Amino acid sequence: MAPDPYAVESAVEEIEAAFGDLAPPGDDALLHPRCMDDNDIAEFYGAPRWQDLPGDFLVRNYAAPSFFSAEGFRYYLPAFMVWSLKHAESPEYLAEATLRAFDPGEAEAPLHDFAVSKFALFDTAQRRAVAAFLEAFRGEGELGEIAEAALKYWK
Repeated sequence: MAPDPYAVESAVEEIEAAFGDLAPPGDDALLHPRCMDDNDIAEFYGAPRWQDLPGDFLVRNYAAPSFFSAEGFRYYLPAFMVWSLKHAESPEYLAEATLRAFDPGEAEAPLHDFAVSKFALFDTAQRRAVAAFLEAFRGEGELGEIAEAALKYWK
C-alpha cells in the first residue's frame, strides 16, 4: 500500500522548500570521518544537484547514506526521501534504507552517536521536513514500522 497521495505531495513540497537552496558540499566533505573507505559514496563525487539525481542512480547507491558525513547526508538525503515517497511500492530497497537512515536507535545502541552525528546540521525546517517524510509512511506495513521507530527521535 502506498502512502496517502496528499501526504506524499505535502511532504515532497516541505522537503523541496527546506532543502532546495542548499549548496552542494565539496567532494572532500562527503565521507563521514569515522568511515574507512568511500566505495559506497564514490558515485557522488561530482554528482549533479540532489534535485537532478536520476532514480536508477539512487537505487544503485541505496547504501550511501550510511557513509555520508553530516554535510553529505543533509545535502543528498532529500533526493532519497522524494524518490521513496514517490515510489513507496517499488520492490527496490531504497525506501526502506532511507527510512532506516533516519532511525538512530536507542541512545545505548552501538551506532546511535554515529547516526545522530549525521543530523547535526539540520535546521528546524529540515527537521520538520524529515518528520513529514516519516509521517507519510505511518501505517504502511513494514515501512510504517520503520518510520514509527525513527519518529521517536524526530518528534
